[in-house]
Amino acid sequence: QIDASKNTFYRLKNNTQINWRGLVTKCNRKLLKHTQNSSGDLVKCLIIDDTDFEKATYKTEHIGKIWSHVKSSRFWGFKGLFLGYWDGKSFFSLDFSLHKEKGKNQKKPYGLTAKQRNKQYSKQREKNSCGAIREKELVVDKISMAIAMVKRGFKQKLDVNYLLMDSWFFCEAFLNAALELGTNIIAMAKMGKSKYHYQGKDYTAKELVQIMKQRKKVKWIKPLSLYCAEVEAEYKSKLLKLYFCKTSKRGKWHLLVSTNTKLGILKAYEIYSIRWSIEVFFKESKQFFCLGKSQSQDFDAQIADISIAMIEYNVFSLAKRFEAYETIGGLFEHSKQQAAELTISLRIWGFILELFMLIADLIDGDFNDLITNLLKNKPEDNKIFRLIESQLLKAA
Repeated sequence: QIDASKNTFYRLKNNTQINWRGLVTKCNRKLLKHTQNSSGDLVKCLIIDDTDFEKATYKTEHIGKIWSHVKSSRFWGFKGLFLGYWDGKSFFSLDFSLHKEKGKNQKKPYGLTAKQRNKQYSKQREKNSCGAIREKELVVDKISMAIAMVKRGFKQKLDVNYLLMDSWFFCEAFLNAALELGTNIIAMAKMGKSKYHYQGKDYTAKELVQIMKQRKKVKWIKPLSLYCAEVEAEYKSKLLKLYFCKTSKRGKWHLLVSTNTKLGILKAYEIYSIRWSIEVFFKESKQFFCLGKSQSQDFDAQIADISIAMIEYNVFSLAKRFEAYETIGGLFEHSKQQAAELTISLRIWGFILELFMLIADLIDGDFNDLITNLLKNKPEDNKIFRLIESQLLKAA
């Protein structure tokens, strides 16, 4: 118990001199020391992704209108950019930055009228203070910020085999950064206008997949329940392995790319699926640790609350890991129960995946979009999630 009033904690969180990024890093170093000898030869990944932090009012410092791809609407909030680490068994959140979006309306930058900007909370910060540094990050583009985060992650001397990201982040700059750091990338890429050099000519992803279809290179991969085609091609003079996948004959093609050209589709897809661990982190941290839900109008307090939520999640992640299967007594005492829980969990997850594949096929929709909405939306906002949950409870 600490003999102090709540105002003491408010002043602490509002302090511009506290290096919250450094504090998170130091806490993670101590936590990760306990996992170094327990992950063995398992695949270890850095994961980059962003999430929406919705706020109730425009009066919060630096708040603005952001576009949500999940909700397909604009609302007051921040974009949170996060770097995570999967050590083969557990996910740890390493770093983050907050961003705002200026928007296209020059008369209302960040979605704010002049009157709203005047009412918005603001405070002065010393030029080189930690708070001022985080404040500057608000308008830095997310690609540059993400690369800076990854480089800081490598400075922590983490064992990293792959850098995972979705199509929004995949670009030439990240490819160059990965080569510089000596790691591989596995990422989704857009089926857009980007050109890939193949057998002396340049093709878009759509043109390449048509060539694969004409040459009968598309195969049904039973373990993944996907139609797939693999091909090696150059992107910005970098050799990549391209994996074209779709869930049904009528479904739309998705492109997975890897700088490790030795990977087959099964292994590449298995490693890329680790990226979902950061989506689980977003969902669980928002639900259980109030990630991004600070009601303070002070920007420094927003940074502090998110940093604290990250530390809490990482501590609980490690505690759950050792309690679940890394203590000798617990391993033998609960082995049968854990095996049963794992089997049931896999069966339930398999049922959910099959259900969503069927729905995607029936409505000629996209499987990945359905799964993303399931994970990113709040359970109470997701009718499909509530339906599945109610049916599973009845079955239990």
